[in-house]
Amino acid sequence: MIFAAISAAALFLASCAGIPKEVATTPEGGNPLSFTGKGKTVTVNLVSNKTTGYSWQYTIRKPNVVKVVSEEYKEDAPDPRMMGAAGKGGTQQYVFEATAPGTATVIFEHKQPWKKGKSAGARIMLIMVDDNLQVSPAEVQR
Repeated sequence: MIFAAISAAALFLASCAGIPKEVATTPEGGNPLSFTGKGKTVTVNLVSNKTTGYSWQYTIRKPNVVKVVSEEYKEDAPDPRMMGAAGKGGTQQYVFEATAPGTATVIFEHKQPWKKGKSAGARIMLIMVDDNLQVSPAEVQR
């Protein structure tokens, strides 16, 4: 079912004329994902809090189309009101680089790695790469 929805979304998005080469989303309405695609790379930011043991894990379908070139966790700026408080949040950032034309599906799951199979949430992205290795990212599931 999910694969059919992803395939339909990919066909729809690929058929759209004038897909923008730069796309940016902002976290709103509780969406923990934001991304910017420009040129050959897509930067994905996911709201996270490593003090809970949860982190974002990703799977790339069609890994020949994109690869991860950078992955890091960035703590939120210090808040003097929260000094000494546990549970400081941050952002997990991934940078994907185009390696071949095509469409890659990237599935992000928010989970505690030692709990196999249990996910607290997921986000699915399509990263479309044209013949010039220019990216057009889109989120297909919230």
